[in-house]
Amino acid sequence: MIIRKALVALATAGLIVGSTAAAAAPVSVDGARDASPVGEAENLRFMWIIGILILIGVIGVIAADGDEDLPTSP
Repeated sequence: MIIRKALVALATAGLIVGSTAAAAAPVSVDGARDASPVGEAENLRFMWIIGILILIGVIGVIAADGDEDLPTSP
């Protein structure tokens, strides 16, 4: 029980000290608000390939599933 309380206290202290240190850190003004380049940000070619591979896999599983393991009633 004492170890649990010590760990909770340590985590709490870490959160407080970490947030205080982040707030007190110097901010660089030069280039702080530059926009990120978005050209080719969404590589859709790669997503098409992944989608086609998933579709082929699903069709393969459905085609490979046979009716030979279905139970028959007497």
